[in-house]
Amino acid sequence: MLMSVGKRIRALRVKCGISSQEELAYLTGTARQTVSSWERDIFLPDGANLIKLAMVLNTSIAYIMGETENPAGGGSPDAAAIKPNADMYIIKAGHSKCPQLSFEKSSGGKTVRYDLPPKLAAKIFPVIEELWNEIEKEME
Repeated sequence: MLMSVGKRIRALRVKCGISSQEELAYLTGTARQTVSSWERDIFLPDGANLIKLAMVLNTSIAYIMGETENPAGGGSPDAAAIKPNADMYIIKAGHSKCPQLSFEKSSGGKTVRYDLPPKLAAKIFPVIEELWNEIEKEME
């Protein structure tokens, strides 16, 4: 019996130890209501959200969309490298009048966020910009 996209997302969320729709929404940068609409098969995730879901849920887009029955098959190497319940780190940086830098760590279904003080963020921000410039060069 084929499982719907919404049921796949919910089953993967539970399997990965993500206890709530709110937490999945946070990890994918969406609203809880959006995750709810996916899990109830009201809407399908768009392309950008499918990529985020595949990475967070440690599977392939093909599996989420029902194109394969193998949760590990056909995934991107980056998504396959993430193990269920593995620690996930996110760095968010913003540069306005005052550099802003925050770190997030998700582990075992819990996410902790730490905002660096502006003075420390100002010291680290040039390194992040240098890394980003290197990434852009590789993407060309």
